[in-house]
Amino acid sequence: MKFNKKNTIKKNNALSCIPEKNSFIEEIFLDSGDLVLSYQAMYKPFFIKIQKMMRLNSKKTFKRKIQLDRLGVDVWSLLDGKKNVKTIIREFAALHTLNYKEAEISVTLFLRSLGEKGLIGLKEP
Repeated sequence: MKFNKKNTIKKNNALSCIPEKNSFIEEIFLDSGDLVLSYQAMYKPFFIKIQKMMRLNSKKTFKRKIQLDRLGVDVWSLLDGKKNVKTIIREFAALHTLNYKEAEISVTLFLRSLGEKGLIGLKEP
């Protein structure tokens, strides 16, 4: 299940879902400890029309990259396809000595952002 405005789910249901990484993502670890996620994205139809009008080689996809900092890497590494969101939040909170509510807000916003980009999906338990 992908996050988007049309497909929203209740909080309790979302916390029991299991996030799964998109299998087409390339992970590149940097010496700094950051992680770069590289994936194919689709051009919007508007840009494809402009390419055609300018007689450019009209590609429908392009490579997009996102760099995750240490906190993002920690959440990303907890996504193993087995743990539900609530467990990921608890483990993240323990790892960074945060209370559950602080961790819940940070992790759920991060997961929502990944879902909107198509980098993860949510599987119901």
